[in-house]
Amino acid sequence: MHSTRSREKIAIFYFSGTGNTWWMSEELSRQFDQLGHQSQTYSIETVPEGKATAVIDDVDIVGFGYPIHGSDVAKPMESFINNLPQVSGKKAFVFCTQWLWSGDGAQVGGTMLHEKGFNVQWGEHFLMPNNVTVSIISLPYTNDHNRLAGVLDRARKRAVSFCRAISAGRVFLRGFSQVAFYLGCMQRLPFRKVFHKLKNDIGIDRDNCIDCGECVRLCPVGNFFYQDQVIHTKGECIICLRCYNFCPVAAITHMGRPHLHERGEPYRGPVKDFDPGLLTGK
Repeated sequence: MHSTRSREKIAIFYFSGTGNTWWMSEELSRQFDQLGHQSQTYSIETVPEGKATAVIDDVDIVGFGYPIHGSDVAKPMESFINNLPQVSGKKAFVFCTQWLWSGDGAQVGGTMLHEKGFNVQWGEHFLMPNNVTVSIISLPYTNDHNRLAGVLDRARKRAVSFCRAISAGRVFLRGFSQVAFYLGCMQRLPFRKVFHKLKNDIGIDRDNCIDCGECVRLCPVGNFFYQDQVIHTKGECIICLRCYNFCPVAAITHMGRPHLHERGEPYRGPVKDFDPGLLTGK
């Protein structure tokens, strides 16, 4: 038996580049509901200005989730947290999704939330399928959902334990240690130094582009725009890989290189027929 407190209202704010953090947010919400709580997920790309404050005021616990970029908080979530007003001791949890390891990926966001006045009592790291499909990085990935099912099942089991700890009011902070911090810095500090150089690495293969506008619609930071009926980039990429993975004709390039189809089609999300429009509301 796992003791739970009285029914609590829980809000989960998340940023997801290609669907992994979306999946985990929905899974956490499902687990909370099974434990007798009332939960709701919010993609931060669909939250109007001012609504986050109203939601936070109305719930007992607030969650924040994001994918790890170089052992760091994804830029949209960083901006979202920075724009939140100060709170006074609101209970919170933070989680990150990653392929292998990030050290203290969740602790970085937890520190930001603490500075905003949140009482961060829970933190977790979830291993999810690899979504890094850019052609110059030969990291293994797959779109075989039979193979992805095993990864998701392990993540689901960790989600069950995490939600039970939150429901029972038992503090749980995985990766919130000095050792994890120093390990995370080994990736984060170099990444922050070179990040500005990576913002213009995404481009468009004019020979293959069909000007469908999917990249314009899906980009979380508006890096794509139409000019004279042709799509261009602004050099403001945050490396979420959404445009690269979901372009219907694989016309997005990385450092001038097109996708290598012999490696398989780009990662299209953790579940079959995933719709990235769920993240943008468009």
